[in-house]
Amino acid sequence: MFNRTKTSPALTQEQAERVATLSELCTAAADHVAQARMALFSEHLDTRSALDHLDKAIGCLRGFTARARRTGSPDSKPKLQSA
Repeated sequence: MFNRTKTSPALTQEQAERVATLSELCTAAADHVAQARMALFSEHLDTRSALDHLDKAIGCLRGFTARARRTGSPDSKPKLQSA
């Protein structure tokens, strides 16, 4: 018997751009979180810099959410999560 593997359909240009944008924004947010951790756990505690980086990380994620809502992305609808 043959095992058939499912192939996923190719991404549209819009979907590919959304994935790239999401990847870039998540990378930027992760970089800011890492810089915040470095500011907190270095020899010289710098809480102001840490908070600035955390604010920038949140801004990256909010920016993506706002863009998704503007474009009417199905991913922008709130999802219920169980506790």
